[in-house]
Amino acid sequence: MAKATIGDLDGGAALCTWFGGTPSFHDAKLLKLELRQGAPGRLVAHTFRMESEVDAQGYFLLTKHVDVTLTIFDLIQVELFEFMEAGIMFGLDVEIDNDGITLSFDSSYGVHGRIKARRIVVSFEPTTPERALASD
Repeated sequence: MAKATIGDLDGGAALCTWFGGTPSFHDAKLLKLELRQGAPGRLVAHTFRMESEVDAQGYFLLTKHVDVTLTIFDLIQVELFEFMEAGIMFGLDVEIDNDGITLSFDSSYGVHGRIKARRIVVSFEPTTPERALASD
């Protein structure tokens, strides 16, 4: 398997251009995970860019809030652990081989694991920090 980034997926370059780099998905909130046989699935996560500057309370500034949708076509393999309604992602890794694309994601809380599919398409919607809180 070859290590890749979200920018290597269909639609991923547009996300990376808007974001100003490749999102790490560190502390991203997993908003939705839908997997279906015979129909596209979706992984939707709210992520952001953590700046080096801090606010008046000493917290790092969070900018570029965005909801990223990974549409998953033709599932090949699924390994999920601690499956819950929502979770906090620790990061997202992408690997590509001749059979398809593997998304691996760890979590600080909630579901984590691997999903392999023949094709994964990235779309995104810029949003606000409040959007992630509203989904609770």
